[in-house]
Amino acid sequence: MPKRITKKRLFYLLCALAAALAAAATSTVPDTPENLLSITFIDVGQGDSTLIRTPEDITLLIDGGEYDAYQESLAPFLSKNGISDIDYALVSHYHSDHLGGISKLLEKSAIDTLIIPEYDDKNNSRERLVKKAQQASVKIEEVSAGDTINLGTESIKVSVLHPKAGGFSIENENSNSIVLRLDCFDETFLLTGDLEADAEASLIKEYDLEADVLKVGHHGSSTSTSDAFLEAVDPTYAVIEAGKNNRYGHPHYEVLDRLENDDVRVYRTDLDGDITFKVSENGIESISTERGVQSNGN
Repeated sequence: MPKRITKKRLFYLLCALAAALAAAATSTVPDTPENLLSITFIDVGQGDSTLIRTPEDITLLIDGGEYDAYQESLAPFLSKNGISDIDYALVSHYHSDHLGGISKLLEKSAIDTLIIPEYDDKNNSRERLVKKAQQASVKIEEVSAGDTINLGTESIKVSVLHPKAGGFSIENENSNSIVLRLDCFDETFLLTGDLEADAEASLIKEYDLEADVLKVGHHGSSTSTSDAFLEAVDPTYAVIEAGKNNRYGHPHYEVLDRLENDDVRVYRTDLDGDITFKVSENGIESISTERGVQSNGN
């Protein structure tokens, strides 16, 4: 005859169950938030914006989307994540779909240090951005190939691979984009702005470009992510930042075909919304998206 479950026995059973659930939760969370570095590719529509947040809560914002995307996308994202001040904001190049949100943050004195590429653009966008930073008493740093960006933490190394001082191309602003290599613990992210195939060829000659995650150039345009470049990077994951139903048709089918043929797992802001990689000394712990898709990193 089975034993009667008394109140005392029920209490002990519930305690044991609670302990088991707590142990299971601990085993499925690989690290405390303090030990995780996050990289979020923010859905700002047809533009680029990427936020790095270190375990020490240092923030690096790379691009900010268009001016109007600030109110619609970037500001709500920062507010939702409790971020009122950006330690470092980097503009990859002087096109509005990359610098617009950064410009808006400067107006609100919400940036400590502005990082810009060391070349002059044809439309004087650099001059206007610098003036706005000066008015807000924001520190300005110019970077070019060979520089590193010191975030004051050992968990991430940020290296500038491109362009050299003075820029790469007079005619093609996209190929003047800053290219960053992020060494996050033992994982590598390659962020390419709007870099196109001519500058990609130059990088292939100069660097070992192999990376775990590639931020695909120029919103997935067919003028970027050449076969040779993709072979050199050999990523496991790729992220495409593009607006839903954008008028340019980004990402182009040629690029999607190249990525598929190379067995690269593709995430897209136009489909997935915000895309967050969480990284620890154990590797990529998780990849989550705003619209519900989540996977283990390893």
